[in-house]
Amino acid sequence: MINILKNNNELSTNIIYFLIIALPITLVSGPFLSDLSISIITIIFLYISYKKKLIFYYKNKYSKFFGIFFLILLFTSFLSTDPFISFKKTIFFFRFWIFALAVWYIFNIKKEELCKYLIISFTFIFIILIIDGYYQFIFKENILGWKVYGSRVSSLFKDELILGSYLSRLLPIYFALLIYTNFEKKISAYILFFLIFVGIETLTFLSGERVAFFYINASTLMLILTMKNYKLFRFCTVITSIFLIVLLINIYPKSTDRIINKTISQLGFEQKKIDTKNNEKDTSTTSNELKQKKYIFSLEHQNHYISSFRMFKDNMITGIGPRMFRYTCGMKKYNIWEGCSTHPHNTYVQLLTETGLIGFIFGLFVFLTIFVSILKHFILKFYRKKILFNDFQLALISAIMISLWPFVPTGGLFNNWLNIIYFFPAGMYLSSMYGSKNNF
Repeated sequence: MINILKNNNELSTNIIYFLIIALPITLVSGPFLSDLSISIITIIFLYISYKKKLIFYYKNKYSKFFGIFFLILLFTSFLSTDPFISFKKTIFFFRFWIFALAVWYIFNIKKEELCKYLIISFTFIFIILIIDGYYQFIFKENILGWKVYGSRVSSLFKDELILGSYLSRLLPIYFALLIYTNFEKKISAYILFFLIFVGIETLTFLSGERVAFFYINASTLMLILTMKNYKLFRFCTVITSIFLIVLLINIYPKSTDRIINKTISQLGFEQKKIDTKNNEKDTSTTSNELKQKKYIFSLEHQNHYISSFRMFKDNMITGIGPRMFRYTCGMKKYNIWEGCSTHPHNTYVQLLTETGLIGFIFGLFVFLTIFVSILKHFILKFYRKKILFNDFQLALISAIMISLWPFVPTGGLFNNWLNIIYFFPAGMYLSSMYGSKNNF
């Protein structure tokens, strides 16, 4: 590969360009192709950076900030109970930031083409998922014959129930690209994208992924409150989606089982009667009591959090080490239930447990910085008629914000598939911040 790069710098740039365009599709294929793409992009961009002396991409405050976080990961891995296992996951974590820088770089030099072809790529895969997802919901198997899981639609993700996560996390990025191209100027394009948004929002509900359904609604609400020009479009798509969801609920009542009924049950708000015996003066009486114990998301999640807190108390400053939860949660002094997991199902709990206070404070600082910026934008918009961010940037920030939101169950912090989605909009956002303001 290095020989090819030496022979043609333009070829190396085009490889990154095409891999980024293909990313929405490779993410559906599974973790292998998407992670391979990121690795190739990382190697090529590091070479281009050296060849073209792209120092600025590494000397800005964002790269320095990530560098600090990366050093924290390496430091906590070194101090973990098994540094070899921990280092295996953290030592190459930097490639996700290099990927974001590569997106920034390509977006700067090929922004018009990149937006155009990314929209085509997103539109292609979204339409396929919408058609296949609805087909699977109605006929209980998709076009490839893969069965539906209970009432949960998975489409081309087969037995990995992440359809909703994929759609809800990538939709704001798709919206940002559409904003950049002023899609509302063509009525045919407007109608097509309107139908895609409604299809995605409804399909996210049908996927049964409660966090994904929260994400898609949270990002929509944020954009409606903060955007200048496109809030009517999102408001109309949401209203149409709500109408369609209500219609589907009436036709297919079981579609609400996981989103509504199971959520109520897992939180502990479902009232259950139990029999208790009271022995008084050698007589037995039976009375009915209401069992109403409440949980954080669910009993399983709460148990994970309790175990995590016990680990944190023993390793408050540097944590147990990145990726070590899976190897530690089975220990008798931490385990409070029969079972374990690869991660504690919350990004900030995982940071606290595996990287201690130094990692947790860093992650919380990132979230609060973005949250305060959005809040400041909102206040300025309504009270002073000024804005901090344009609509393109707001759509990208909404994609980042839902991934950073602390009060929901999440995937693992070191999940490669998720990190690609986390860092993808970051690269586009950096391009908008440092690129020509006239272009956004």
